[in-house]
Amino acid sequence: MSVTQIVVLMLENRAFDHLVGFMKSPAFPIRGLDGTEQNYPDPLGPSGTPVRVTPDAPYVPDLDPGPDHAFPNVAMQLHGAVPSPEPSKGSNVGFVKDYSNVRNVTEPGHVMRCFGDGRLPVIGTLAKEFAICDNWFSSMPGGTWPNRFFVHCATSGGYIDNAIRNYPMRTLYQNLTAKGINWRIYYHDFPQSLALANQRQYFRTKYELYGQAFVRDCQNGNLPQYSFIEPRYFNEFGARANDMHPIHGVVNGELLVAEVYEALRASKQWETTLLVVTWDEHGGFYDHVPPPAATPPDNATQFFDFASYGVRVPAIVVSPLIPKNKIDSTLYDHTSIPATAKVLFDLPGFLTARDAAANTLEQLCSLQQPRDDTPATLPRPSVEPALLAAAPAVPQPTNDLEDDLLALSRQLGLPGAELMQVRAMAPAATEDQAAAEVRAHLAAFAATAPP
Repeated sequence: MSVTQIVVLMLENRAFDHLVGFMKSPAFPIRGLDGTEQNYPDPLGPSGTPVRVTPDAPYVPDLDPGPDHAFPNVAMQLHGAVPSPEPSKGSNVGFVKDYSNVRNVTEPGHVMRCFGDGRLPVIGTLAKEFAICDNWFSSMPGGTWPNRFFVHCATSGGYIDNAIRNYPMRTLYQNLTAKGINWRIYYHDFPQSLALANQRQYFRTKYELYGQAFVRDCQNGNLPQYSFIEPRYFNEFGARANDMHPIHGVVNGELLVAEVYEALRASKQWETTLLVVTWDEHGGFYDHVPPPAATPPDNATQFFDFASYGVRVPAIVVSPLIPKNKIDSTLYDHTSIPATAKVLFDLPGFLTARDAAANTLEQLCSLQQPRDDTPATLPRPSVEPALLAAAPAVPQPTNDLEDDLLALSRQLGLPGAELMQVRAMAPAATEDQAAAEVRAHLAAFAATAPP
């Protein structure tokens, strides 16, 4: 028996050590934390009192304000200075230093707080029931958009930021379509993948609201061969964000992962489905493993050479064809996902040199017959953090990602000459206001998008 469906759920802004590093034990020897890892406030001295990792990261409210994770911030987090010092003073030494530069931060050491073993029961259960990849890196040392582009295109087109542009890169979905492979993107409020110009032609035919379609398709055995799930990025009154982006916390993301897994587990297609749960980038949170060298995807190196990965992120791979308690230390990045799709679906070619060089995931499915002992349901976070995830009494301001998504929604369908007008528009004052405006722009785009 072999895999015939791939489902990918990509969440936001969490490092490997931050979420799962403290799961390390003699019985579960992942490349995690032993509790002695630390950063100095002045990493190049080094001087000051070092800050060690701790297992007490908050659920909700989350680390507020959230850490920065743009390209210069990641350079500071990894090397302790921008540009990186020569000779190097070590790697992964500047997380506390970088967070101390964020406005209104009073406790920069809090960026070293991680989740203790057992505090994230959904992620922890899946990691031990199936496979956890402890050598999976974000695709470049930067933020959300370029790293999400790598999962869709195996390149960011040479860009390292979230600026509003008409991104022209060829996508995995074009290769799937050319081969006649069915696919779908399930989204909650707004699909960030529409930043890619080549995706907009598919919006009316290949995009569906997660809440209306995903569980239904699982129940009916109608999952496409490739599915990508985008989380809810905005808090909007009773609809709470589940993307795990600070300051949204991790509880609702845990609940989303559980819902996706249980829908797949109950599906007629379960025995031939491969689920990948990962995070786009580390979000500025601490991880202790230095990023290794990487294959540049193409010749678009105007801002960065793309010869190294970004910070390590969690990745959990789920299938009844995977042995229980599998720890996989193979080197992966986000382009392992399109590379796996290329292999499993016999696509006509790779997208770039990066996915052509990437290790693929089908080798994890080593069992000849599907397991019959996989859990039908998963434990949920305790009542206390679940209650903390409820709507706050006062509407919250938007975060950086929400501002970028709002700007993207405003430019859908606009010619390039009008993009500067979009950039000049003021961001919304609250998440609720931004979410309402985003929905309105998306509805207007849907009315005019290609059928």
